[in-house]
Amino acid sequence: MKVDVLAFGPHPDDVELFSGGTLHRLNVLGYSTAIVDLTGGELGTRGTPTGRKKESRDAGKILGVEARQNLGLPDGNIENDHNSRVKLVAVLREYRPTIVLAPPPVARHPDHARAAELIRDASYMAGLAKIDTGQDRFTPHKVLHYYEHLFSEVPDIVVDITESFSGKMSAIRAYRSQFHHPKQRGPQTYLSRKEYLEEIEARARFFGSLIGVNYGEPFNVQGPIPVSDPVALWS
Repeated sequence: MKVDVLAFGPHPDDVELFSGGTLHRLNVLGYSTAIVDLTGGELGTRGTPTGRKKESRDAGKILGVEARQNLGLPDGNIENDHNSRVKLVAVLREYRPTIVLAPPPVARHPDHARAAELIRDASYMAGLAKIDTGQDRFTPHKVLHYYEHLFSEVPDIVVDITESFSGKMSAIRAYRSQFHHPKQRGPQTYLSRKEYLEEIEARARFFGSLIGVNYGEPFNVQGPIPVSDPVALWS
């Protein structure tokens, strides 16, 4: 299955939180998308891996992704090692995306920073013929790193998600075990606070303001962005 965009998340719900609006927008525009969660989030304070798997399927339907899978890497112990890279190489060769979405290399959660390195390296190695997975070699055009809680630079691009913001929030709320829900019981966490959902909206409004729209999602891009028509780019 070839898709236009493949989004990687260290845990179920990361893609929704930090690039869900972009995936929803791409679906509206007619592009094909898929999500690969690296772990089952089994170390999460709230919920269970089984419950989060169902929540992730529900969220994926809201975003309109054509496929979603979980690689089953160990939560809290993602490593940029050979075996993990080969698993990701096989996934990249299967979906053959034009663009890869990945977590940022600087992140609060150690899984996220290591995942960024793992995805970056696997995206390169997927193009090496002697990495044998029984598939044709393949290299995505660009790896875009979405923003999380830590950032210290102006993003390279901001995607206008104004028309898809409600879809993004619906996908986030599909994770009832993780985020604020009046009927959900469990220990309180940073993510389960009602205020956290308000913070997500505030962030989207801030990044949207940088490009003059209501809501936006920021990304950093590896390498220069090729432009053949700068007038069309800014029109």
